Amino acid sequence: MQKRLLVVVLSLVALLALAPAALAGLPANPKVENENLFEGTARPGGELILGLTSGSPKSFNYYGVIDSSAYTIMENILSPLVDVNPVTQELEPGLAEKWDFSADGKTVTFFLRKGVKWSDGKPFTADDVLFTMQNAVMNPNAEGNEVDRFTIGGKKVEWVKVNANTVKAILPASYGAFLRVVSHALMLPRHKLADKAEGTNPALPPGSFNKAWTTNTNPREIVGTGPFMLEQYIVDQKVILKKNPNFWKVDAKRRQLPYVNKLVYLIVQNEQVAMAKFQAGEIDRLKIGGRDYPTIKKEELKGAPYMVLKGTPVNPTPSPTHLAFNFDIKDEALREAFRNLKFREAMAYAIDRDRIIDQVYNTLAIPSGMPVLPSNKAFFNPEIEKYRINFDLKKAAALLDEIGVKDINNDGVRELPNGNPLEFTLTAAVDLQDHTDIATLLKDNLEKIGVKVNLQLVKFSLAFDKALSGEFEAMLLAFGNQPDPQLRKAIWQPGRPLYYWHLSTMKGKEQIPVFEEMYDWEKKIYEDFEKGEVTMSPATRKAYYDDWQLENARNLPVIFITKGMDVVAVQKSVGNVFLQKNGVITGLSNWTVYKK
Repeated sequence: MQKRLLVVVLSLVALLALAPAALAGLPANPKVENENLFEGTARPGGELILGLTSGSPKSFNYYGVIDSSAYTIMENILSPLVDVNPVTQELEPGLAEKWDFSADGKTVTFFLRKGVKWSDGKPFTADDVLFTMQNAVMNPNAEGNEVDRFTIGGKKVEWVKVNANTVKAILPASYGAFLRVVSHALMLPRHKLADKAEGTNPALPPGSFNKAWTTNTNPREIVGTGPFMLEQYIVDQKVILKKNPNFWKVDAKRRQLPYVNKLVYLIVQNEQVAMAKFQAGEIDRLKIGGRDYPTIKKEELKGAPYMVLKGTPVNPTPSPTHLAFNFDIKDEALREAFRNLKFREAMAYAIDRDRIIDQVYNTLAIPSGMPVLPSNKAFFNPEIEKYRINFDLKKAAALLDEIGVKDINNDGVRELPNGNPLEFTLTAAVDLQDHTDIATLLKDNLEKIGVKVNLQLVKFSLAFDKALSGEFEAMLLAFGNQPDPQLRKAIWQPGRPLYYWHLSTMKGKEQIPVFEEMYDWEKKIYEDFEKGEVTMSPATRKAYYDDWQLENARNLPVIFITKGMDVVAVQKSVGNVFLQKNGVITGLSNWTVYKK
């Protein structure tokens, strides 16, 4: 009896000893995630395996590189001050547990969640916020900076430390999208990066920060406040993350997240390889395109160990595709054509969206008129539907005739006014099947009306680099939607670094707008974004962004093609991936899923 009692006592002592250790990483007031992210009872442990089709990461420096693979990985390691609910898209407390606006809207005070630790155990403080904002987010020499989002009327937002757990953002003017913008600024550890940033280490030349946290960096040096931490990078094979014991979120039962112990990204060549690995059970969750949907859905119905969820297009990805022409191309005759609105209208008439939706996406897409989804009631402008150009090769041909681009010598190819053939190279991503298929269909249609198109199929990363450097003639690309247009200011406002089809509207690394290079409608769009960001009235903000959408619809700086629906395939061994009543797929947040 005494022996049995001793065993019980020792067991209780052991449990009590373990309990504080298990919760040691949690702050006093952890964030309790919304119940709408959970379904069923989770079992902690195991590993989640995903595919990374965008290629090997170029860096682990979120602000030191423009690279979608790096972003995908680091968004699991770093956290923002303000969270966004993945189901409702509403703003929620993050590393900042609350905030206050001054009466004039020009000062925002953030109260940090006390007790949050970096993955290496160091405390997260106001010093980290100031370091991140001043030396990364708003560092014009950081390749992936977000300085444009924190610049209002040509003046930058000022960040001030109040105490160890409080910071103030002093705005040059009121800023309606400020909290939404802050939700995209992921915090960095000052104690790991201060000596590598030129702003805090005067001995370094400008741009030195971009060399921090390369793929050769010891994983232990890369710390964050996110759900995972870097464990190992095997070059061109996989990135292995492990659970952050100091993550500050819990579920409704106050169990610390994430559930899984490891998150593994397999670096795969393309979507087809990823699909094959998923079907073989080597990948747990996969976003799929319409081309693969019928096959994999049939397999599910036949009893395959996975399920396929089809959701309405409400998320930033899959990104809506668009066709762009280089307004700054060196060939004078082509440049004149590309800058001619009637030429771009002719190209729009040559796009058979119904065929693309049917053949490329197996009907799982919608026509895209603008990078604001119709489901986004806060900002979508239905007036743009009046300017939608539907497929009509006869109208396309007539417009080309009208601007003097005709087949003079009857060889099947139209000639430009200088006598040269109308011929251009269309660049598209070979590792994105829908982009390749759309490019092929565009080429077929354009050649029917005498436009010679040469396809240049390259990896997405190279296509993106070519776009940003202006080294292209025509480009098929895609940028994600966002719930607030201000988050895409760097893309859609002339004079910004991602306004790649007309780069001459921006000067140098300082990103100085060049107004003399802008058309009147571009100047108007520029003003729409400038005014839309400083007003606090939702109705007034919508009016400015309504105008932006109309100017784009009328002038076609880029020609939007399609927006794929959200389709996700997931192994049945993965829990908390399900479809909400509003059609939103839940379970794309890696810290809420679990292995059964």
